[in-house]
Amino acid sequence: MFYKIDAIDTLFFRNASPFDAELSQSAVSLFPPFPSVYAGALRYADISDHPDKTAISRKLKIGFNGIMVDGKVMLPRPLDTIVLPSNEIQTMPLITAPTGSYSLPFVLSGEGLGKGKEPELKGGGYLDEDGINQYLQSNPGNIPCTSLASLIDRERHVGIQIDSATGTTQAGLWYAIEKVRPISLNKEKQGSLQEQKCSLVVEADGVAITTPSVIRLGGEAKAASINVLGTTPAIRTITSTEKHFKLYLATPSIFKHGWIPWWIDPDSKEGVFAYKKRRIRVRLISAAVGRHIAIGGFAFEQRKPKEMRYAVPAGSVYFFEILEGEFDDAVKLFHQKCISDYREGYGFVYENWNRMRYCDRGLGYSLIGAIGANQGGHMDV
Repeated sequence: MFYKIDAIDTLFFRNASPFDAELSQSAVSLFPPFPSVYAGALRYADISDHPDKTAISRKLKIGFNGIMVDGKVMLPRPLDTIVLPSNEIQTMPLITAPTGSYSLPFVLSGEGLGKGKEPELKGGGYLDEDGINQYLQSNPGNIPCTSLASLIDRERHVGIQIDSATGTTQAGLWYAIEKVRPISLNKEKQGSLQEQKCSLVVEADGVAITTPSVIRLGGEAKAASINVLGTTPAIRTITSTEKHFKLYLATPSIFKHGWIPWWIDPDSKEGVFAYKKRRIRVRLISAAVGRHIAIGGFAFEQRKPKEMRYAVPAGSVYFFEILEGEFDDAVKLFHQKCISDYREGYGFVYENWNRMRYCDRGLGYSLIGAIGANQGGHMDV
């Protein structure tokens, strides 16, 4: 089930940076938050009679999570694209990698696609459903890209620590927090101005939540309204007979081998992925991977922070050649599935393979796309 979450006031989502009133005095909010934020919020919003929150946590499954504007989800810009001066994106073609230390046979090239310096979209670029569908179909037309900064306001709050015993301020223990307020956009639609509000959206199953209602969300347990989403995101499923495909990560993913999944051999870059009766063997031929990010959290049962893990950022793209199987097998196994290797409470080692084949915390949400003629098409590999 898909839920839409709207901020009542500001929101604050901690990142991995230390935050202390004496040493590290400033904190900046993430937006959108990591999937673990939704798991904590929804678990405590559950209205079932089960007294054990740990049991509820085991049943809870998080799928897609991100942001939504005007009823359409917005996804991070794929990293195999460049931003044109018109704030549109264009995919970069794959070319044979030059001889050197690069371990993959193909590399992306932006030569000749844009004039001058690439525009920098503050906060990162986002595509709506129409744009991401066009991208996955490898449509060569230019795709509009929206900056995250145009969807949110950042507000800086300054405070000082209070002594709980005396109620007085403590000298030198000041702090600053930069919070996020999703904003409304007034855009012309059908001849009139209509409000388009930026909301959070999450796909969750295994919990009983009364809607509409109010939940606590984020590092300061900020109040937010939650409603069932009337429609599901219109992300299309791509069909093809080609022996190549690309895998786009819509959410961050924690992989055992750093930037590649555990089922891909780090040396040969080949691997087999199977689930139930489907199986595919692939070879990684290129990748567009962003700088790693750190994902942690807070374990409420143990009252301590969770261990920190490096993750591949959302927007990263992997290009595969199919050695055994068909394009349809890739779609069935990966499309709209969470393929992160890490499992909460188990790490990277877990015996119940069939039940835990896919991540249940929204990490590594993947979409499968075609590699069109403008990007490489029928590659001779």
